Amino acid sequence: LRASPDPRDPVVAKWLLGSGIRRVVVGHKPTGDCPAVLSSSYSGVEIVSCDTSFSDTRSENNRGCALAVVEIVGAHAKQNRLILSGSFSSGAEYNCHFPSLNGDEGTNGTSPNHIEGTRIGTEWLLGTQVDDGWWIKAATSSEFQLCRG
Repeated sequence: LRASPDPRDPVVAKWLLGSGIRRVVVGHKPTGDCPAVLSSSYSGVEIVSCDTSFSDTRSENNRGCALAVVEIVGAHAKQNRLILSGSFSSGAEYNCHFPSLNGDEGTNGTSPNHIEGTRIGTEWLLGTQVDDGWWIKAATSSEFQLCRG
């Protein structure tokens, strides 16, 4: 297998899926003041990158008040979902419940549309790219956090 710089590479995704891998979580590549996720809707593999080491370069520690919590919750390896929560460098809080990788309803028996803190009906947009090149990175209770790249 030859590595590709594109996380949407279908050859890499096929190899990962063939090995039973549906989610990859990485660090050591700064992602701003919250994790960056590539939705599994592109290749069947969800990519999660979390490195907030340069979330607020104006602060003494380069992080400021940014905080990121990455959770994978569910009954077992084939029935789970990603939850991101924390605060941006601005202090605004986010709480994002991503769709289950196997497309079922919530892992606790509830629809993901009814999880407190999630924008109703919008969780499927997280980790996707919109037509003008921006990525939907996270959501607060009232707005999306977008990024380029």
